Order: sequence, then C-alpha cells, then structure tokens
Amino acid sequence: MGQLENIFSWSKSRNEQFHECRRKYYYDKYASWGGWDKRAPQEARLAYVLKNLKNRWAWKGETVHHTIEEVLKSLRRGQPVPFEVAAEQLTQTMRRDWKNSKAGQYREEPKKTTGLFEHEYSVPVDDATWKKIHDTSVEALKNFYGSSLYAELLKDDPLRWLVIEDLEDFDFEGSKIFVKLDFSREKDGFVEIYDWKTGKTNGDTTIQMGAYAIYAMQKWSKPLGRIRGFVFNLTKAGPVAEEEKLTDKLIEETKIFMRKSIGEMQALLSDVPKNVPKVREFFPFTDNPKYCDSCNFYRMCEKFSA
Repeated sequence: MGQLENIFSWSKSRNEQFHECRRKYYYDKYASWGGWDKRAPQEARLAYVLKNLKNRWAWKGETVHHTIEEVLKSLRRGQPVPFEVAAEQLTQTMRRDWKNSKAGQYREEPKKTTGLFEHEYSVPVDDATWKKIHDTSVEALKNFYGSSLYAELLKDDPLRWLVIEDLEDFDFEGSKIFVKLDFSREKDGFVEIYDWKTGKTNGDTTIQMGAYAIYAMQKWSKPLGRIRGFVFNLTKAGPVAEEEKLTDKLIEETKIFMRKSIGEMQALLSDVPKNVPKVREFFPFTDNPKYCDSCNFYRMCEKFSA
C-alpha cells in the first residue's frame, strides 16, 4: 500500500468548521494527519483522538442515521426489520458506546470506538439528560417507521434504490467535493434524494441540497428537472418529506458558494497541489467564546494552554 496523501477536498461541514474557527480547522485537517498511527508524534495523535469526539447531540444523530441505514439495507435484501428489533439494536449500540466512551477506550481506537465530548472534558451531565438523548433517538426511529415514506418503501422495488448512506465525491473545478446522501432512489423517472434530520436545523439546507443535486447530475447523467430533493425531519411524529426546490439559480448559487469557500481555504496553503498548509499562525483563533466552550480541540489549543 502506498503512502496516504492528504488531498484537499471540500464539503459543507468543512466550510462550516473553517468559518467557525480557523485554528480548529487547522487542528482537524492538518495537525491530526497521521495521528491514526499510535506511534505518531504526540500532537498528531492527540489531535486525531480529539477530532473523532462527538457531543451527545451529534452522537444521537449518527446513531439514528446508522440504525436507519441498517434497516434499509436489510429491507433491500428482502428482510424487513420490525421496529422493536431496530429499537433494541439502537439501545444496545448507545449503551455500548456510552460505556466504552466512559472507560476512555476511544483513546486507543479513536476511529473505531465512540468517544463523547462530555466524557473527555468531564462535562457534568445527569442521568435524566442521557436518558432523554436515548429516548428521543428511539422516538426519531419510531417516527421513521411510522412515516408514509417507510410504508411506501416496504412495497418499493429496491433495485431502484441508488444510495444508502454512502460517502461519495465528485469533481468541481479540480477539487474533490464530498457528499453523503442519506437515501436516494429512482421513482417515475426522477432521482429522489432524502436528507434525514434528527435535531434542530438552522434552516440552511439549500447549499447542501444543491451539492447533492450537482453530484446526482454527474453521477446518473440526469438533468436538474429530473432530480427532486427532500428534507425529512424525524423529530416530528408522522414526518413529511418537505421538498427543497432545485432550480438553476440554486445550482449557480451553490457553485459560487463552493468556489468562494474553496478559494478561502486554499489561500491558506503554501502548496495548493500538495495541500500543504501555511504555518499555524495563519489560522487565527475565533473571537466567539461559545465555539471555544464546545470545541473538541480545547485540550490542545494554544489559546488556552499558552
């Protein structure tokens, strides 16, 4: 196996991190590189452990997404999973994750073992709050099972299902763009893209859906008029897939947004083709203290350790 290269890529979440705090972005994308090796330099190893932490809300969302992924993959094999079975699997997963995180096992295998921000930083969280995280996760799963979409999928032709939580990428003006569609299928000549939501949303789903649409046009050679995007809020009982209108204007705005964001990121590289960053001083700390309080990299940040 050849040596891994830290190739520049873009995603909506990467853009959000970049604008939240440049130094956090540096720790995540560059300081942590190679930290998967236990023999890596101390800073790289620590940065890698910290970048893989999840707070309890992100953990909830990831667990619900993964459970639905397994439900749909089983259904695609012709083996529908009863809700009670899926809910028990979700519960067992969360119990295992919580116990392993509490025991600090993520420090040995940060990519394979869940590490919770609250455990790493000894954030006081009472049992009732942890229980609520679990209960609302089960409720989100129950809402999915109770939706008209799931009832339709039980009768659907799985051969027309295109994507179930697959990490995909496409080229945009020489940069690799990563997207992860929660679910996509063909229906009546259209490509349908679904985005599950398991928590509060900031209302800004347009750029994300625009990137999904650009990917779909490239991947499946579909004109924009034959692609439909849906946001599916699982926090609501009897959730309804709300359509996100895909227009030429949205696609152009998405391209402008990505182009500007990529340009800002690459302006902080000393070697763009090799994705080599300038020295860390070019990546300033945020001025917003709320970001610091919830930052995975608080333990190693020079802003507090100096």
